[in-house]
Amino acid sequence: MLSLRNISYSGSITINRIIGRNMFCYVYNNNIWRKNVISRYLLIFFVLIGSVFAFSDVLPEGNLENKENEEIPLVDVKSITNPPIIVGEKLTYKVKIGWVSVGQRVDYVTKKTFIKNKPIYHISSIAKTGALVSFYRFKSLQYTYLNLEQLQPIRFRNQLQDKKYSAIVEISFNDGEAEYNKKSQANAKAPQKQDKKVLKISTGTQDELSMIYFLRSKQLAPGNTYYFPLISKGKVVKVVLNVKRGERMKVKGIGQVNTLLVQTSEGSRLWLTDDSHHLPIRIETDTKIGKTVAELAKREIIR
Repeated sequence: MLSLRNISYSGSITINRIIGRNMFCYVYNNNIWRKNVISRYLLIFFVLIGSVFAFSDVLPEGNLENKENEEIPLVDVKSITNPPIIVGEKLTYKVKIGWVSVGQRVDYVTKKTFIKNKPIYHISSIAKTGALVSFYRFKSLQYTYLNLEQLQPIRFRNQLQDKKYSAIVEISFNDGEAEYNKKSQANAKAPQKQDKKVLKISTGTQDELSMIYFLRSKQLAPGNTYYFPLISKGKVVKVVLNVKRGERMKVKGIGQVNTLLVQTSEGSRLWLTDDSHHLPIRIETDTKIGKTVAELAKREIIR
């Protein structure tokens, strides 16, 4: 059996696909990526992209009060004068491990609509693996509905397909609580499992898609540390973010931009454009099989 310790990434890329009776793997720079190993990392990365593009510094909530005086509740931070939510904005990300393309993610501000006579944004996101890793089928389709004033979620839905496993997660947000409902099946023939509960939440609690737009809407200052509550895997957790001044970067279709670097204590990194749009342009996290990167490939405004 191949140990995770023996998997590494360096240098240029050579990939060969090997299929045998008891073996299905990729040879990558003389290292073997066994199917179950790379599948594990693809799952982790795609799920993390759905959770603020690989933010891994989530802490068990228990108590959401500041553990450090310098931690600032993100909900208390002033919003940008013109919130960077544009109906029709479509962001396409290419996801790679090293230089190997493994899939893409598309975030789309679909429309303004109404829920209970209140105006809301309807936002969708789809993440899926590509042809090169066709042996591992992963697809996540998310929807969030945000109120226009505070960009707080009202409803969230995630439809997940992970090889034979499937699940649907739905969350309804109310004052002080959230109704969480998850239905899942190990495969098409397995019995359906259900996890249904009511979670206590505080002001500013986000879902795995709304949090991206909530973060983009805030006036972030380099040198500050922020936090906010998030519903993830049926629990309320605390996300802590450190903001620094990022380097100047070239973005396809946009050009050279100044950036803000949002970083977690475990090393995951997100670059936002340092302007009123706060576009997420690059996300990085390190794994045992190499650096995983999601990079903005295209920004469209679809009317």
